[in-house]
Amino acid sequence: MESAGSIRSLYRHFLSGITKKSLNAFYYACSYVKADYSRFMNVTAGMALKLIPEKLSSQPVCLCMDDTMDAKFGKKFEDASKIFDHAAHNGSNYLNGHCFVSLMLCVPVWNKDRIHYLSVPLGYRMWQKKGSKLELAVSMVRHVMPIFHTKKNVILLCDSWYVKKSLVSIVDEYENLGLIGNARLDSVIYDLPPQRTGKGDVLQRMAPGSPSRMILLCLMKKLEVITWLCAVSLQIILAKGPF
Repeated sequence: MESAGSIRSLYRHFLSGITKKSLNAFYYACSYVKADYSRFMNVTAGMALKLIPEKLSSQPVCLCMDDTMDAKFGKKFEDASKIFDHAAHNGSNYLNGHCFVSLMLCVPVWNKDRIHYLSVPLGYRMWQKKGSKLELAVSMVRHVMPIFHTKKNVILLCDSWYVKKSLVSIVDEYENLGLIGNARLDSVIYDLPPQRTGKGDVLQRMAPGSPSRMILLCLMKKLEVITWLCAVSLQIILAKGPF
């Protein structure tokens, strides 16, 4: 799919072999036909699930999330812009083109008496700078997950860029969905600490000079003295050496 740089290339290498429709028919369909292309994703997923043999029905299926760059060399392509690409080999970390968020389904099949996962592309969404790639990824997963209601174990695979709250939190929405991905070094993997409820807060709530406040201060002071005496005793014992 990534090797098809244009509709013309896709038609020349694939579509012309399975249909008698002309190239212009596909141009017209992409430009003017009002179709819900997101339905193709669910239909493709349903067809891929039917490929799973009955003996492998308990094996997990994987949803692979990633993004890919499509470089453009003309200046009149719609929505083309300068995009950062860490894998670019053009002397710069930027290229002019489109960025697509992709979702692929991997289903288990038999291959020479061994389990082999067959990769089936489900859909692509073009990212525009006014939105977020994470939002596109989350919407694609939500759209296709109802198809997997009969599967006990669906694993979402992604790289460290996607392991962020927007995508990670979607796991809580589905009982059969898990996630495997690398976490960045700067990722926050814990909640904020709870509000402090130490001795300072308790004393502030007590009225100055009240009996309760005085008793609490005495107990705290006594505890500090006991702790100090234990520390001093331990230092003396250590200084004398072994018995």
